[in-house]
Amino acid sequence: MLSGQINIQGLTTEQVEAARKQFGYNRLYYKKEKGILIAIKSIAKEPMILLLLAASFAYFLSGSIEDGIFLVATVVLVSTISLYQAS
Repeated sequence: MLSGQINIQGLTTEQVEAARKQFGYNRLYYKKEKGILIAIKSIAKEPMILLLLAASFAYFLSGSIEDGIFLVATVVLVSTISLYQAS
């Protein structure tokens, strides 16, 4: 324990009002970080998503329609899960 007395004084009402006029209230304001469109744009810019979509396009070009559809469906499923987690 501390020996002796501790004399701690806070600000006076006048000091608080003066500080509020000069600096404003001591509050944090938060912006909503991601809207649905911003989240979709960020998912669309992911390199892995772009690579998988390019691979599915290659499947379509090579005639493997089933594989292309499967890969696109997988990308949509993973993107939907990512979108759900982002919101």
